[in-house]
Amino acid sequence: MKLFFLICAFVFTNILAAQEITLTEKPFTDNYYGKVISDPYRYMENPNDTLVQKWIKQNSIGSRKLLDNISGRKEILEKLLELEKRNSFDITLLTIAANDYSFYLKKLNSDKTGKLYYKSGEKAKEILLFDPADYKKESGSNYSITYLKPSWNNNTVAIGLSKNGEEIGEIAFLNVTTKTLLPEVITHCWPAALAGIKWLLDDSGIVYIHIPVIDTKDKNYILNTESVIYKLGDNPDKHKVIFSKNNNPEIKITDADFPVVYDFNSNDKYITGSLSGATTYEDYYYANIEELNNQKINWKPLYKKEDGLLNPKLINDNLYCVSSKDTPNFKIIKTSITNPDFDNPEVVVAENQIESIDDYVINKEGLFYSTTKNGVEAKLYQKKGNAIKQIQLPIKAGAVSIQNKNSGNPGLWVSINGWLNSKSRYSYDAAKDNFTEANVTAPILYPEFEDFVVEEIEIPSHDGVMVPVSLIYKKGLKKDKMNNILIDGYGSFGISMKPRFRTFYLSWVLNGGVFVEAHVRGGSEKGDDWYKSGYKSTKPNTWKDLIAAAEYLIKEKITSKERIAITSGSAGGILVGRAITERPDLFRVMICKNGELNTARLKETPNGPNCMKEFGNPEIKEELEALIEMDSYLHIKKGVKYPACLITTGMNDARVAPWISGKFAARLKASTASKNPIIFAVNYNTGHGLDNSNLELYNDFADQFAFAFWQMGNPKFKLKDLD
Repeated sequence: MKLFFLICAFVFTNILAAQEITLTEKPFTDNYYGKVISDPYRYMENPNDTLVQKWIKQNSIGSRKLLDNISGRKEILEKLLELEKRNSFDITLLTIAANDYSFYLKKLNSDKTGKLYYKSGEKAKEILLFDPADYKKESGSNYSITYLKPSWNNNTVAIGLSKNGEEIGEIAFLNVTTKTLLPEVITHCWPAALAGIKWLLDDSGIVYIHIPVIDTKDKNYILNTESVIYKLGDNPDKHKVIFSKNNNPEIKITDADFPVVYDFNSNDKYITGSLSGATTYEDYYYANIEELNNQKINWKPLYKKEDGLLNPKLINDNLYCVSSKDTPNFKIIKTSITNPDFDNPEVVVAENQIESIDDYVINKEGLFYSTTKNGVEAKLYQKKGNAIKQIQLPIKAGAVSIQNKNSGNPGLWVSINGWLNSKSRYSYDAAKDNFTEANVTAPILYPEFEDFVVEEIEIPSHDGVMVPVSLIYKKGLKKDKMNNILIDGYGSFGISMKPRFRTFYLSWVLNGGVFVEAHVRGGSEKGDDWYKSGYKSTKPNTWKDLIAAAEYLIKEKITSKERIAITSGSAGGILVGRAITERPDLFRVMICKNGELNTARLKETPNGPNCMKEFGNPEIKEELEALIEMDSYLHIKKGVKYPACLITTGMNDARVAPWISGKFAARLKASTASKNPIIFAVNYNTGHGLDNSNLELYNDFADQFAFAFWQMGNPKFKLKDLD
């Protein structure tokens, strides 16, 4: 094994010998409350530095050449494409509208991106409405649909569009009858991420969030956003502001807050809004729905983020919420909107000590809610009157999502997901207690996954806390320390890593590996306490849980430290970045995609003021200390043997600035004492990755897995000699 790694290092060194650009350290320090911190690659934050630009370009070309020449990569990509082709088409953004109209994106295997279709009934013929490939052809840009919202009368569809991986984009309006676009196009918007689009009750216009500054290089980027009303036919630059810092000085709104207005319909007495952003809990407000017609809306406070409330639903004068107050696994409460009492509300569903409440809906047949145990075992319940019954699901569920049907069609849409079963959609009739399959695509068979095993365990972390861990492997797993392990995790924003059927991760198992999901603190797998135990000053628990998972797998002789790869992205960059800077000896490979790796500089990044709500404010000493502790870049030390790293970014990323990954990669390259490759892979045509095509997604995973298997010594994955 040692000889193999020496040969790999020799070949890799020869391949990169032609590289001429090396970024050197330049002395720079910050004084944080008397603590001096060195930042020798600070100059890389300057987007106009020509040497840095050349270095990035050279890394982009060099990494592409190297990754393309790892044997076995092509086979991984071909298998992923072959698995996709078993389904002749893919349906996304399915929206069931009035009178059983359905609008959705349909992507054939031959399509680069999804096209907009609709049906006027469940059994009606589908009709193609709009192909984004035809949108602004003269611009030379590749547009994709990121959001859609039909009007109440189904005559018009508001379409969110973005280009070349950029997320901030446009809203266009499509006439369903004529299949033509209205001439007016709204810019400075991001409906896919910022609260979507709401049609006014008379279909005369929409409510959306306007972003005054969309230049990521501007210090005011994505700040001082506004909820506005736009009337169809008006100049796209003309709108009425209904919720913003400037419009509502009586409300304490910060520059980084997103003043959001939520969905409403003709049955509602009130509209609701919140000061949203990268945070779990928010300040909420409400107003009479008639005030949408007023020049200014009188927003009244509903509750504060300190009240620990989530998912409010207003039904007449009653307010329902999920509450975490003194109940880390949550309870569902009810109070009056006109005289709310959050200290002593009516408890509609009490806390379950084992299961955490996940979601709920209310309709004429009662209150339905879903729960999860450890984030991986889902159940569905109905409360009618004072009785609560568990609804027997048609298949075993790792995750359940529920949605009311429209008012003219009572019942529920229930979607079930799992590690080894693709998402299944059902119509549930509560009166008959009956599920009917309602999949929009035919079931697909994957015989190659039939001998896969899912094992759900809990392992002790550094402080004795038991951490849920999911393992997927082929039957007959041998505990011989020879298994190639890929550990995924996230651990931020209270996001649970719920079971989902993902062929790309299952392809790791197809190649003889073991896929592991570490449900680290910072998510909500074990409720609100689990989230708050990986938040700001408690963030170290997040990466220490990952370290504990790796140590457990080694202790149980499932693998060895030479065969462990860890992977994450975005805020998960904290997880994997700090894991290798704290325990570089424990891992063979680290893969980080668009990662948050330099949190001490969070405020200076385009999306930083928003993310400070989750990670910390550098102007508050205690929170700055937390940001420094979770900063992977600042914890790189010279002379340490770091594992092989594949660090990726998209140059159009508006969420995590590309220079963050660049600084980390440059410092790691200069500091490591090992011969393990540090690859900085840059894509000039993508952003944060959320809107990437399936082909781009599969290429990325082929890169990552081929790189990891190569570094672990899998004989199918070798680096070919390059000229």
